[in-house]
Amino acid sequence: MPVTPCTTASIISGPARFVIPFADSLIRDIDAGIFADRFGTTINHPAFVLGHLAYYAGVCVQLLGGEIDLLDADRDLYQHGVECREGPGIYPAKDDLVAFFNQRVHVAADFIDSCDEAVFAKSSEETPFADRLPNMGSIASFMLEGHMTFHLGQISAWRRVAGLGPTS
Repeated sequence: MPVTPCTTASIISGPARFVIPFADSLIRDIDAGIFADRFGTTINHPAFVLGHLAYYAGVCVQLLGGEIDLLDADRDLYQHGVECREGPGIYPAKDDLVAFFNQRVHVAADFIDSCDEAVFAKSSEETPFADRLPNMGSIASFMLEGHMTFHLGQISAWRRVAGLGPTS
């Protein structure tokens, strides 16, 4: 019999999974050839955004005590403070980044569902978020909901710069 996630887990994992089709609606019609193009601006392009979000879904799992491999190459491209770069071959191909993003969000949501309330109630004092978020549940909520939708909004803005307009 499947285990029913605790309330906090379902409040975090449900919206995290909802982000996947939302992201797909923003990126499905983008040509792979422009996926890492900044069009002469400083805007974050979809290749950076998806890789950054996938990387931080993994960081969230680690912060909550889960086991997940975070590659040095991904850290070097996507960690907080790293500038979005432009140029052929810097980022993986569109299809690979979409798969990476989708897989990581599913893994993070599944991990969240496996956690009990004690994991979410734990203090954030040993994390970089200690001065802003009081417990691990608030960190997970931010990382898998607010952080994701904030950056997906960057793709929405990028679409305008790219001349693609809004999605339906």
